[in-house]
Amino acid sequence: MTGMTATWVNGQVVLDGRADWPEGRRLVVREDVPAGIEFMTEEEQADDPESIRQWIEDLDSIPPVPIDPAEEAAWRAWEEEMRRYNVEAVRRQFEGGGP
Repeated sequence: MTGMTATWVNGQVVLDGRADWPEGRRLVVREDVPAGIEFMTEEEQADDPESIRQWIEDLDSIPPVPIDPAEEAAWRAWEEEMRRYNVEAVRRQFEGGGP
């Protein structure tokens, strides 16, 4: 069994790519429903040391978002450009030239 992803558009299933299935092949279509997000109430939140330790462990267990090297290089270049821009803007303000 092979699978593909698709999107529901105007009442039709639109495949995300080309399928090499034989004509007349029967398909099963399932909806991919994202898991619901459950939030804590203020009453459920605690600030005791054990609760804080658990929060830190939970946050540390989240895997990093994957980023390819080209995206990371572009992001770092943009950060550097913004850093230089801000340094220059502050320099102009100190010299009395305004923003």
